[in-house]
Amino acid sequence: MWYSKLNNKRLWKIFSEISSIPRESGNEAGIREYLLSWAKTNGIEASADEKGNVYMSKPGTKGLEVLPPVALQAHVDMVCVKKEGSSHDFTKDPIKIKTDGEYIYADGTSLGADDGLGVATILDILSDPSAEHGPIEGIFTVEEETGLGGAYAIDAKKIKARRLINLDSEEEGILYIGCAGGIDIDASMKLKYEKAEGTALSVKVSGLLGGHSGGEIHKGRGNAISILARYLDRLPSFQIASISGGTRRNVIPSSAEAVITVRDKDAALSQAKTLQEELSSEYRNTDPDVRLTVCETNMPDTVIKAKKSQKIAGLLFASPHGVKDMSSEIPGIVETSDNLAIVTISKDRIYVIYTVRSNVDSRKMEMMSRILTLTEAFGFKAKAGSSYPAWAPDTSSRLAKEVAAAYKKITGKKIQVTAIHAGLECGIINSIIPGMESVSLGPNLWNVHSINEKADVASAERTAEFVKKMLPTLR
Repeated sequence: MWYSKLNNKRLWKIFSEISSIPRESGNEAGIREYLLSWAKTNGIEASADEKGNVYMSKPGTKGLEVLPPVALQAHVDMVCVKKEGSSHDFTKDPIKIKTDGEYIYADGTSLGADDGLGVATILDILSDPSAEHGPIEGIFTVEEETGLGGAYAIDAKKIKARRLINLDSEEEGILYIGCAGGIDIDASMKLKYEKAEGTALSVKVSGLLGGHSGGEIHKGRGNAISILARYLDRLPSFQIASISGGTRRNVIPSSAEAVITVRDKDAALSQAKTLQEELSSEYRNTDPDVRLTVCETNMPDTVIKAKKSQKIAGLLFASPHGVKDMSSEIPGIVETSDNLAIVTISKDRIYVIYTVRSNVDSRKMEMMSRILTLTEAFGFKAKAGSSYPAWAPDTSSRLAKEVAAAYKKITGKKIQVTAIHAGLECGIINSIIPGMESVSLGPNLWNVHSINEKADVASAERTAEFVKKMLPTLR
């Protein structure tokens, strides 16, 4: 097995089993059955709710039975992306994991360490006969990646704990006590077509790293949809036959493409060469492999009428992407951002999807209003989806202080206590269960929600060991 030379074989065996089960958001039946079967095999009480969330509980070990219960929580779903041309089928194919001993990563797809490693860590602790702990509960939620649906459906009656350790963070040595809230915006416009004329060009943007639109938005990585629109904005005239980009609402688009027709092929090719030179310079540190490829292609039968083509390109070019404001409360933390996430055509309508995040709810709503105004100005009909609240940091949290003290004692290092710009389920669970107090931590992960996702082996093992040793210290 790929994990045969790694230290914590129980942890990696569980992660390997999890990774063999398709678990894209909305397709979690298989992983739910695995968890219930695993619990039965290991003699652990377990049940599921109507949404598909799974709950486990295990009594405290000898001498620690009277400690207050602690919940360990992770989500079972993953963001599924694959490299261009891959035949991988996320509805049935297992994730193919590779390791060089230092990192684990997938073969041409996202890895799913977000949050498969959180799930594996909980199961590792629950099945470790040497672990000492008070009563512990495992909470495994569904549909986190597509709107935190599982967290909203939590059955409070199944949870006794009032202290929760969320294992969905991606930087070792950091303890999160707050997170951003978010809201999605969907814009669409009806299309009209006419016969194509001129020269047909294929336009592709590729080679970008992409990544998590919350946790990695501050890294300044390129947005493929924005770059595609930047190219179109330079053309004196064009018409769009097809256009697409982005894969998920919470993923920075790493590729985009369009088929267009132009009157002046030579000018269009010249503009592509100039822009490629600019991109190579601008993104040499963040996306060194960025590529803008423009070449002649087969003439389509029809194209979107010129006026609507200009409106589409204009909206995409004018749309904000990236960091808007940095936090004034916690230095170095993004406060408000937007991800221009997806553009796609279905039948006779074009759809543009955005995700807005902010640690301040009023700023989130302001950014939403700006995007609604912008989309409507370009002739699109837009609406905001469901909003999830920000998790306001509580610097006086007793749980945070206990975890920080345990980290110092167990590792000899000081843990950084802060907030994160990505969305976590803690705020929602806290609002559903009166008196619940939460923190979030995790191992070092890189480039989640992308084909370049990887997990630090030693960091994952240290994190699992820390949580295990911390549990009996929580009083």
